[in-house]
Amino acid sequence: MAEQNDQSFKNIEIIWVDCDPNIYDSTILFRNENWKVWCFNATRDATEALQTDQISPANVRCIITSMMERTGGRERGLRNGLEMLDDMKLIWKRNNLSCSPLIAIISRKTDVQKCKEHGAEIVVIGDRAKLQRDIITRLKQSSDIYYRLQWRDPSLLPCENLRDIAHKFLSTLQLDPSYLDPFADRCFCVSCEPRQISERSGEKYALPTGYYRYGIAIRREFTDKRVYIEDWPVAFHGTRKDCVKSIICHRRIMFPNDILDDGTKLPVRHNQCWAKEVAPGGESVIYLSPTIKYSEHDVYAPPIGFEGYSIKLVFQCRVKPNSFRKFPETLGRGNSKFDPAFENDEIEWVTAERTAVVPYGLLIGVFGGSITH
Repeated sequence: MAEQNDQSFKNIEIIWVDCDPNIYDSTILFRNENWKVWCFNATRDATEALQTDQISPANVRCIITSMMERTGGRERGLRNGLEMLDDMKLIWKRNNLSCSPLIAIISRKTDVQKCKEHGAEIVVIGDRAKLQRDIITRLKQSSDIYYRLQWRDPSLLPCENLRDIAHKFLSTLQLDPSYLDPFADRCFCVSCEPRQISERSGEKYALPTGYYRYGIAIRREFTDKRVYIEDWPVAFHGTRKDCVKSIICHRRIMFPNDILDDGTKLPVRHNQCWAKEVAPGGESVIYLSPTIKYSEHDVYAPPIGFEGYSIKLVFQCRVKPNSFRKFPETLGRGNSKFDPAFENDEIEWVTAERTAVVPYGLLIGVFGGSITH
């Protein structure tokens, strides 16, 4: 990667939102770089500064926030830090900006996984100096003055092969960029995400190791209140290449017999097992699993050959609590587990509620070749 001219970094602007009224005094490392830091003590003020062009979104390279829940803001009707980030993402989208800033969160105690789901790349517990050092390093590693353009710069990632092949394959899907949400892009190689299991709403799920996630636009009723579904259980839905565009366009998982965007009908597969148990009239149902090791099975996600690699396509979804039932596997594995963290007798989640499933990420798995997970 070519060395950057120091002049490239003179015009960097950073937004920092924190309840501490003296937060500006802690920004010394940024100011030593001659970077402009906008500090706010209320989420509303920071959002309004972007909405009214007091701060130009195009100039912002990084947004930092604490959780903003310590001073009674919720009781006063204020948005917390994560909700503010969701509001700011809409500002970037409305301005049709091809870049998105680095997002960092600092807190004394926080759910790291939840922060990452909101697009945070850097999460630091309590140490403001470390936070600034991490951000300075990350921004200066970028091969462009922006942290990332429409797609992330692979040179920033230890897993550039995974991301590079995933991105090349994504381009073959010819998706409308307006349906994508680069704030939610995330790599799940073992270097970027060593953990394997997480939990939401009392339901554990397996993190999709070996996949690169591209954020997708969620249904409009949740766009301005994304936090509402953040605590819904997480599950996965394997799919075929010809279904991807329809799911992303309609922002929902398709039912069997639905008409896809190419005019074809989605066929009934696997005999709609458990449909009669879930839907009184045996109507169509949606199948999901809390582990991608089940959803990526060839029956659900047929492998696609691409440049010497095998590609798998799986949607990461939020599922409304109490809208689904758990059933045993139906792929004939018997006592051999798909995933050691999950019992086979509860590995299929089935729902008849079309609106109970909210896909929010397209996972592209890259296997074989020089890829290591």
